[in-house]
Amino acid sequence: MIKHTMLALTAIGLMSSATTTVSADETARLKGELTPFGAEKAGNKDGSIPAWAGGYTTPIPGFKNGGKRADPFAADKPLYQVTARNMAEHADRLTEGVKAMLKKYPDSFRVDVYPTRRTAAAPQWVYDNTACNVVKAELKDLMLAGVYGGIFFLILKSSAEAI
Repeated sequence: MIKHTMLALTAIGLMSSATTTVSADETARLKGELTPFGAEKAGNKDGSIPAWAGGYTTPIPGFKNGGKRADPFAADKPLYQVTARNMAEHADRLTEGVKAMLKKYPDSFRVDVYPTRRTAAAPQWVYDNTACNVVKAELKDLMLAGVYGGIFFLILKSSAEAI
């Protein structure tokens, strides 16, 4: 018990003095190869994940304020289904939990796989604030300092920043 308490106090002590030091190169990546939230802009080699092109920023045709939100991809059809019969083909992409469900319910459980979309978008002010946070945000005695509305620690330099 004493060991656990000492370990926790040591961790808290380390967290309380954490500061962010992000290099200019890392910061520049946010205006180039990374999205404003730090993901890779490029798609993957096989094309199953497209490049990020700014996200979904236009209203869905027929949208009315206060109305039911329509599905912009309602016409999409599954590329394929993963079932108990073909799960071995896709095993490298399935979690252990999904594998267990496919085994337990082989006649009723399946995973429909749709085309990947990169629709995430935020207002420009959120991107601007997040960029400021990358170079200005700090943890001082477990309190945030120098932060704006957005993501505080986009480029993590400590486990305390993740928390």
